[in-house]
Amino acid sequence: MSSIVFVVSALEAIAASKEAHKRQQLGESVQKALKDIKEQEPNLPDPEIIFAPLQTATKSGSIALTTTALDCIGKLISYSYFSVPSSPNADKDAAREPLIERAIDTICDCFQGETTPVEIQLQIVKSLLAAVLNDKIVVHGAGLLKAVRQVYNVFLLSKSSTNQQVAQGTLTQMVGTVFERVKTRIHMKEARLNLSRLGKNTGNTSSYTVDAPESINETVGTNEENEAVTETPMEATEDGDEPKLTLKDLEHRKSFDDSQMGEGPTMVTQVKPAQSSPRSASGQIASGSSIDDAMESEEAVEDEVFIRDAYLVFRSFCNLSTKILAADQLYDLKGQAMRSKLISLHLIHTLLNNNMLVFTSPLCTITNSKSNEPTGFLQAIKFYLCLSITRNGASSVDRVFEVCCEIFWLMLKFMRGPFKKEIEVFLNEIYLALLERRTATVGQKVYFMGILQRLCADPRALVETYLNYDCDGNVDNIFQALIEDLSKASSSAVMVSPLHQQQYEEKAAKGSMNGSDWQARDTLPPPLSTAHMSTHYESVDAEIPKEYIIKRQALDCLVETLRSLVNWSQQGIAEVTDSDPNVRASEDFRESLDPSGNDSSPRIVNGETPIPPSTPIVDDDPEQLEKEKQRKTAVSNAIKQFNFKPKRGIKLLLSDKIIPSDSAEDIAEFLLREERLDKAQIGEFLGEGEEKNIAIMHAFVDCMDFTKRRFVDALRQFLQSFRLPGEAQKIDRFMLKFANRYVTGNPNAFANADTAYILAYSVILLNTDLHSSKVARRMTKEDFIKNNRGINDNANLPEEYLNGIYDEIASDEIVLRSERETAAAMGITLQQPSVGIAAGLGQALATVGRDLQREAYTKHAEEISARSEQLFKSLYRKERKNASRTGTSKFIPATSFKHVGPMFDVVWMSFFSGLSGQMQNAHNIEIIKLCMEGMKLAVRIACLFDLETPREAFVSALKNATNLNNPTEMMAKNVEALKILLEIAQTEGNLLKESWRDILMCVSQLDRLQLISDGVDEGSIPDVSKARIVHPSRQDTGSSRKSSQSIRPARPRPRGPTSGTSYSMEIAMESRSDEVIKAVDRIFTNTANLSGDAIVHFVRALTEVSWEEIKISGSNESPRTYSLQKLVEISYYNMTRVRFEWTNIWLVLGEHFNRVGCHNNTAVVFFALDSLRQLSMRFMEIEELPGFKFQKDFLKPFEHVMSNSNVVAVKDMTLRCLIQMIQARGENIRSGWRTMFGVFTVAAREPYESIVNLAFDNVNQVYKTRFGVVISQGAFADLIVCLTEFSKNMRFQKKGLQAMETLKSIIPTMLKTPECPLSHKSIVNSDGSAKTSEPLSKQPSRTTQEEAFWFPVLFAFHDVLMTGEDLEVRSNALNYLFESIIRYGGDFPTDFWDILWRQLLYPIFMVLKSKSEMSNVLNHEELSVWLSTTMIQALRNMITLFTHYFESLEYMLDRYMDLLAMCICQENDTIARIGSNCLQQLILQNVTKFQPTHWSKIVGAFVELFERTTAYQLFSAATASGTVNGGETASPLEEPGPDEQSLKINGSSGTSTDDTGVNDDEARTPTASSNELEDYKPQSGLQQQPVVVTAARRRFFNKIITRCVLQLLMIETVNELFSNDAVYAQIPSPELLRLMGLLKKSFLFAKKFNENKELRMRLWREGFMKQPPNLLKQESGSAATYVSILLRMYHDEGEERKRNRDDTEAALVPLCADIIRGFTQLEEESQQRNIIAWRPVVVDVMEGYTTFPKDGFEKYIEVFYPICVELLNRDIGVEIRTALQSMLRRVGEIKLGIPESMSPGSPTSIHSSYPFGSRRMSRRD
Repeated sequence: MSSIVFVVSALEAIAASKEAHKRQQLGESVQKALKDIKEQEPNLPDPEIIFAPLQTATKSGSIALTTTALDCIGKLISYSYFSVPSSPNADKDAAREPLIERAIDTICDCFQGETTPVEIQLQIVKSLLAAVLNDKIVVHGAGLLKAVRQVYNVFLLSKSSTNQQVAQGTLTQMVGTVFERVKTRIHMKEARLNLSRLGKNTGNTSSYTVDAPESINETVGTNEENEAVTETPMEATEDGDEPKLTLKDLEHRKSFDDSQMGEGPTMVTQVKPAQSSPRSASGQIASGSSIDDAMESEEAVEDEVFIRDAYLVFRSFCNLSTKILAADQLYDLKGQAMRSKLISLHLIHTLLNNNMLVFTSPLCTITNSKSNEPTGFLQAIKFYLCLSITRNGASSVDRVFEVCCEIFWLMLKFMRGPFKKEIEVFLNEIYLALLERRTATVGQKVYFMGILQRLCADPRALVETYLNYDCDGNVDNIFQALIEDLSKASSSAVMVSPLHQQQYEEKAAKGSMNGSDWQARDTLPPPLSTAHMSTHYESVDAEIPKEYIIKRQALDCLVETLRSLVNWSQQGIAEVTDSDPNVRASEDFRESLDPSGNDSSPRIVNGETPIPPSTPIVDDDPEQLEKEKQRKTAVSNAIKQFNFKPKRGIKLLLSDKIIPSDSAEDIAEFLLREERLDKAQIGEFLGEGEEKNIAIMHAFVDCMDFTKRRFVDALRQFLQSFRLPGEAQKIDRFMLKFANRYVTGNPNAFANADTAYILAYSVILLNTDLHSSKVARRMTKEDFIKNNRGINDNANLPEEYLNGIYDEIASDEIVLRSERETAAAMGITLQQPSVGIAAGLGQALATVGRDLQREAYTKHAEEISARSEQLFKSLYRKERKNASRTGTSKFIPATSFKHVGPMFDVVWMSFFSGLSGQMQNAHNIEIIKLCMEGMKLAVRIACLFDLETPREAFVSALKNATNLNNPTEMMAKNVEALKILLEIAQTEGNLLKESWRDILMCVSQLDRLQLISDGVDEGSIPDVSKARIVHPSRQDTGSSRKSSQSIRPARPRPRGPTSGTSYSMEIAMESRSDEVIKAVDRIFTNTANLSGDAIVHFVRALTEVSWEEIKISGSNESPRTYSLQKLVEISYYNMTRVRFEWTNIWLVLGEHFNRVGCHNNTAVVFFALDSLRQLSMRFMEIEELPGFKFQKDFLKPFEHVMSNSNVVAVKDMTLRCLIQMIQARGENIRSGWRTMFGVFTVAAREPYESIVNLAFDNVNQVYKTRFGVVISQGAFADLIVCLTEFSKNMRFQKKGLQAMETLKSIIPTMLKTPECPLSHKSIVNSDGSAKTSEPLSKQPSRTTQEEAFWFPVLFAFHDVLMTGEDLEVRSNALNYLFESIIRYGGDFPTDFWDILWRQLLYPIFMVLKSKSEMSNVLNHEELSVWLSTTMIQALRNMITLFTHYFESLEYMLDRYMDLLAMCICQENDTIARIGSNCLQQLILQNVTKFQPTHWSKIVGAFVELFERTTAYQLFSAATASGTVNGGETASPLEEPGPDEQSLKINGSSGTSTDDTGVNDDEARTPTASSNELEDYKPQSGLQQQPVVVTAARRRFFNKIITRCVLQLLMIETVNELFSNDAVYAQIPSPELLRLMGLLKKSFLFAKKFNENKELRMRLWREGFMKQPPNLLKQESGSAATYVSILLRMYHDEGEERKRNRDDTEAALVPLCADIIRGFTQLEEESQQRNIIAWRPVVVDVMEGYTTFPKDGFEKYIEVFYPICVELLNRDIGVEIRTALQSMLRRVGEIKLGIPESMSPGSPTSIHSSYPFGSRRMSRRD
């Protein structure tokens, strides 16, 4: 064996040395060993024999000998020679350590401190390294630790720098090896697990790859292991002590109990033979399989050994690093204490950095020595690691600080989950606080900024920070605080020269910013030997002010954060588990904290198996977290409110349900629990004297427990929960309650609660007295004791007790902890104003400045450490309490990209202030570019998550940054901003929404800049952005006089001799560079790719900008139309969009063209119209399908312009555009026809002949050539309306008549055109519904074809006849209307007749019902003309129509009757007469067609007419008293009849007051004589002064008179009608009798009135008429008609009349007798007129009776004979005498039997003498 050689040579060297000769023992053992070697060759003898001489040699004291021996031992160990004992139990038998341990001891013992010779030191280090690195036989336990410790000692104590260096390297390598081995074991264990899994469920093979070390990330392992990873309550409860992991008394409160874990015996393990590996593939961990279980457990035991080594090594370094150093040691970098601290910290960092897997793998567990439960490795070392950072993190020594930062960074990057709470404490207490703190050295801030930069570049870390801290109600917002701090830092004012800025940028570009470079090389710590420590390392960038570096790095961090957020939001959910490309891919570096790696635990409920990772449960449900975040924000707002105004705060807390109820207990608990509340405000609130507040205060104190606490401690605890207010009453209430509570908890403490109350008060006074600066004379002990005499129920408290209290208060003031901390921080700040100078002047003030600052900082650092430890204590205490509810601190891994929205929403203002401020103020182009990149990223996020406010803020900030509204002052940075904006437009187009406006505004301004730099005068192109400032009246002024001068901003000073404005050429060139121009073009061309919503936003924005351009430049000769042109352009680009999208676009565009088209600058209007025409042409190229109406929409602006423009040229242009379209694209026009006719309709109303002619010719042309299409497109009605308007244009009668002719000609054309369904009448049913399966009409089915085609034409005629102003046109319209109906009406279905009646025919006469109907169309005179011509003609035509279509219209008879009744009841005499005439015509013309039902309706109409014309008001018109004052009004009519509003057509009412049919009384009295003559005779009762009658009353009287007149007309009508033989022959008797009843009623009414003389006189006196009224004509006329018709019926021999003879007789005889009787009573002198009126009636009656048949005559002789004889004693006229003669003769013949003899005077015929026959009864007799 070759190894013998070196053993032999070493032994021989020893044997040859003089020590071997001197020392017998040594010599002998050497010889024996050599001898054994020779004997046993080739094998080595028993190791003990060889070891003995070597061990002795190391103690010889000779350097050469020792080194030789050490070298040999080292080599033998590395050849695994000492590890195998000679016989299994040899060591035990000999009661000695194992040989390997003795060998290591031997090596270690050679080091005798710093005096050890250098060579030996070196050899010791080498041999120990060999021992530890041996891989075949691994040394564990005490031996290993001893070796490590000794190398550490050599590093620390050796005087030789080289040896220190070597020792440091060795140490690093040893420790690294220990962890590497653990890593290997983990990989093996994982492979075994995976194999066992594969064995179990082959179905899942794809998920697991055996050889990939990374699959550790899958949730693996048994339940216990997983529990161990998160601090489960299990270990916590089984650790005897109370809170877990604190920092002060940390040593006793570890979460992992290693108290019984000594270093463990030194033992060795040997590498297994290789073939064991395949065997282990059979799935040992599967719970079911027992195969190889033994081997598995053996493996597990061995794993444990390796892991324990790692644990012990790591723990020892943590402990070394936590030693607290004295101030003098702190700054002695060469000192052992400091080097010890640094090496241990660096090793901790290196181990963490290079072996992260060991710390994070759930497979790496270690057994808890108390509970025997496996615990995660990280859990086990957590406590030591935290303590190490707490003690050193805030260190004032830069090197310590830096390495702690690095360790903290590793924790943040890879161990966020397990260290969730700890990280919060570190950040809040140490690191983020550092940025705020003035005392902190700038170097440290710079360094920490570097760490933040890494954090900001890690998207997942940022998102998880937000999820776990900002969305957790129980912790502070860390992400928000971080961004706010960065924003503040980046905005801070720092003096720095441009040179330094440039230097910084260059260095940053090279990437050499951080001076200390060791952390960049991941593996090894920097050299820490004394030689290296002495050279003071300074960062390379010493000359750049560090404050500037901080500011600049903060900006980098902000932008980096935005990059990360964008990355995270874009990578979406899919890549959650992929690792980030920029993280090193060394096997154990998982991408920043893979969630499944560390967070396996919370998903596993006890006893369940882990969920296979293929279906992860998402912990970070965005909606849920957002709710939590909102609640947290609500809480913090309410707390802010409380700290400002407690009552308001409480109200808010209750309304937001943060305090569950209004009960005192709930409020008190909240006040006690919530640490963010201001203690002073709590004191004020609880101290208030209101009942509610006192109740809350009591509940508050009751929440505290003082049981088994010393009195002063209890008081301290009490006073920590709030700040005692200053008022005595308030303090008193607090103390009373405190005393009560204290005594409740400690009943035996004092005699009663009073004692506690007084003592508490006493202590507070003492505290104030001893510590207040305002107290001059302090209280002594004696005073204190004196004050408290006899308070314990009249006894004293023990003096020593009170003395104790006094001393305690004197040494430790009772003060709020929070206030003390603030004061401490303030105090330190106050002590040194010299920070800035010291930092700035650096070494100049070296000693003094340095020391002051250092001391202050050191003190502060200690305080921070102490505070953090306290926090950890309370943290773990809480955790212990809440162990049952571990859910609280669960770590949420980030998977969803949706969190970015809320994250950004919370902090966008910080980003905004940080970036926009820098962007404005900076001049260094790199910085500006960086800010702009940040802005761009911010816009991206705001767009992605639709956050409107931030999006608008960032985009408008960029818009302002372009400075385009001051082109003269533009700089390079403004052009950069422009480029960024253009880029945003490119990338975010779909999401920009309203922000498009800003971008397009810039594009418009850019175009202006290009024009100006081309030499166009600036004044002629005003700036769009100023459009809003322009005075509103300006946009309406038509004059270009007020041209641009009025808008041009006043120039502050002339720019120089040149007249033009100076623009930077460079900017001008830049603004027209290819890059910019292409970018702008791309914005417009890319609109074709925008989404449907986005294009609408884009177009809306562009129209707004366009309008502002036009508004501001509208008064120039050539206004700006840049954006308007672009609108047309983008319309072309977007032609291919679907119609649905275009409809939405056109809503916006059409509106814009409407506005622009009505602008007062014709240049703009022409451009707009032309653009619109081109667009329309393009649209019309695309065929429109039936049923769509897009063409109709996009042509609408033409109509709008036509209606609203006042310029003839514009109207002309509009028409010509349409005409061109019709000529060029007529084939394709579909729904567009409707709008086109709309435009022509507007044109038809114009007062300009050229326009009317142009329009009319075109309409005619369209009608002639495209009538079919017009019909099929449903534009038929529009065409008709258009022609109607031409007809009604009164200025051009000729055109009107032409249009009427065209309208008339449309009817036959329509009936011939195949597209019109009416042309297929042959295949149409009688009711107008088509027989074909689908009607050709494009109209919706609900309107019948008649409505669709007939109605518009007929309505056109109706419209013209109603509203046309030209008489000729009107009468034509009327004729055409009725001609058409009469000619074509045969086909109309009933319901269409109904429509015609309702909408065309009846409305002609509506004017009779209400003036207002037409007074809006015509004035009074025109109306009169219209009534007397058109309407009367129409009425006649109506009768003709009825007669013509009697069969179709007979059902409308009652409607006709109503209509005629309405005419008859008019005040206008002519209309009433025409009405009655038409009524007669209607009956006469159709008399033979009427059925009884019709007669019933006709008589019904008469009943109604008589009723409506009876003047009932005559009886109520006079006032109650006979005398009337002119002011009194008459009682009103009972109800206004339908004719109430009827017209007085000819200027007066139809009746003149003194000349009416009513005033027939013969007693016309003369009026009062003229005033010239004396006339004193009393006047007769009939004469009186004229009465004053009010207008209203006169109208009332006139209405009554009108009724009377109309009743006469009705009587006349009946008389005329029914004396007509044809009518008489047709009407059934019952109906005729019913009619007679009306006459009788009229007669009786008149008679009653005439007999009431008093009433008539009273009416006369009140001014009703100029003489007393009577109704003589009505009375006599109705009687005459009645009698004549009844007599005719009585004499009629027809069957039907005979049947009713009895009724006739009964009606006739009594009235006849009455008439004669009445006549005989008239007075001859005074009633001459009455006699004349009645005489013919009496004659009729007598002649009629005389001709009765014999039996009838005989029957009534007794009635008539006596009254007729009465006539003889009067002066009767010839007619009566003759009639009487005949009657008496007939009596003689019948009663006396005298034979008949015809006398010459007998009447020829009964029919000849009708009262109205010879003498027409005129209304104006």
